Amino acid sequence: MITLTAMVYALQVNSSQADLALLAMTAPLPLLSLAFGIIGGPLADLSLSKVPHKNAGSASGLFNTSIHLGMALGAALTALVFFSTTGGTSNAALNRDAFTSVIWWVSGAFVLMWALMLLLPTRTPPRTD
Repeated sequence: MITLTAMVYALQVNSSQADLALLAMTAPLPLLSLAFGIIGGPLADLSLSKVPHKNAGSASGLFNTSIHLGMALGAALTALVFFSTTGGTSNAALNRDAFTSVIWWVSGAFVLMWALMLLLPTRTPPRTD
């Protein structure tokens, strides 16, 4: 859902160009926010569900640190793609192209993440002690 919304957003920005109104630019953002919100809660539960109770504090701290590191790295890489395209100019057409480039890079990262997620094992084999 996130990937599809981001791709449609990039197509909308690229095709509408100068005719794109503020409402059209902000319309997909609540859908993206909803999708991220739907993922956030279950992600923490799934990630920490198998952690023994005595290690729960450390695991929770590691999980939160990883999430914040991922957000910081994602923002930095997104800015890198954007500013490598624009070079810091205020040219509207160049900024629009950079914006759509960033959305395509983020969509590609989401697709890669989904593909890698399919390689995760579905069940833990029973232990034979």
